[in-house]
Formats: sequence, structure tokens, C-alpha cells
Amino acid sequence: MKAISTEVRQVETDCGTIVFTFERKKIKNINLRIRQDGSVYVSAPPRVPVKAVESFVVSKSDYIRNAVLHFSQREVKKAELQYISGENITLLGRSMQIKVEEDCREFVDCDGTYVYIHVKRPDDYNRRKKLFDLWLDGQCMTVFDEIMHEVHKKFAPYNIAFPQLKIRRMTSRWGSCQPFKSVITLNKRLIEAPENCIEYVVFHEFCHFIHPNHSRQFYSLLQSMLPDWKECKRILEESIVL
Repeated sequence: MKAISTEVRQVETDCGTIVFTFERKKIKNINLRIRQDGSVYVSAPPRVPVKAVESFVVSKSDYIRNAVLHFSQREVKKAELQYISGENITLLGRSMQIKVEEDCREFVDCDGTYVYIHVKRPDDYNRRKKLFDLWLDGQCMTVFDEIMHEVHKKFAPYNIAFPQLKIRRMTSRWGSCQPFKSVITLNKRLIEAPENCIEYVVFHEFCHFIHPNHSRQFYSLLQSMLPDWKECKRILEESIVL
């Protein structure tokens, strides 16, 4: 649809100044769009006052800020980890720094502040990556399995058999489950999240063993099992960009 007029405007909000491209079009309602480069576009019918448009943008300031942050973080995530000293990674909600050390033995360990990659040839990217990935797989299996056992205890009244745990990278989901096969699959990226966020995902998947859908009954069960699940979900979605 061709714009009748276009201009760049800005408004002051509690989240700071928001600059947006404003277009008048032959449409019925005010529309807002945040593009992947973080730019803000607003379109409105010809007769809607500018003040009303600006008030609309101010009312959406929290949403705009979060959307812009989401896209900026996603751009940062596109830069692949090089597994070199000084790089920052996040494990269980804590920021840590990689240190590569030349060693005749090859292994990875962590002291809560640094993740040490011990390698015979520090300049060998493929070897650094393989060592780190194997270590991270082990961390995922240990942490996720422990949390799953703790959550499983809460479902004792439902006589659910302890399910098989699978771990893989997923681009759009934190986890999934196959109730009839007794399998829970967790996103490897969850190891970056605080433990309470991982617990939320595990509770969510276990609830599907009782209600294999997202019905009212499902959310009622989730609420009874984990009263603060909404806050955990919010923290998870703000902490990690898939």
C-alpha cells in the first residue's frame, strides 16, 4: 500500500527517546512495526491526529525497547564463539571468561569464574571447539538430569515413569516431550540460563505427561506445581535469544 506521506518523528518516554518513521496510509488502525535492524515504523490513517500517534508510541515504549534489545542481542549471537582467552560465555546465568592454556593433557574445567581449555596446541581452533563442546555436553547432561530428578519427585502422585533425557540445539523451543515414548528433549542453550529457568522448562514438559496440550487444565497444573512460572519464563526469554 502506497504511503500518503512519510516523516521521521521522535517522542520522549520513560525508556528514553524513541525515533520512528511515521507514515500515513489508507488503513483503519495505527500499526507498529519493529524491523530487524531495530528501526521503528508507525503507520496511521490520514485523519488520526499526530498527538494520538505519539501517545500510542509512548504507550508501547516497553514493547519497543524489548523488541529492539531482542534484535540487537540476536545480532551479537550471530558472531560465532572463537574459544579464545578473554571471550565471555554464560553458564547457569553467570558470566564467565574463557582461558586457553597450553598443556600436554587436553581437558576443560571451570572454577566458577573462568572456563579453562587445556590444549596441546592453543592455536588449533577445531580442537579448542571440540574440547569445549564435549565438556559443555557433559555439563548439560549432569545439570539437566539432576533437575529432572528433582522435578520428577513432585509428580510422584501421578505415577509418571522417569523419562529419557535427550539434549539437542533447537532454534525455536526450549524443550519438547513425547509422553507416549517417555522422552523429554531439552535445548542445549538452556545451560546458559539460571537454574530456576531450567526448572520451569522441565516442569512445563512434565505437565505435558498429564495434559499433552496447552489447555486450561495444563496451565492450572503448571501453576500449582510452579507458582512463579511466569516470572521464570520472562527471565528466560529476556536472558537468552534463540
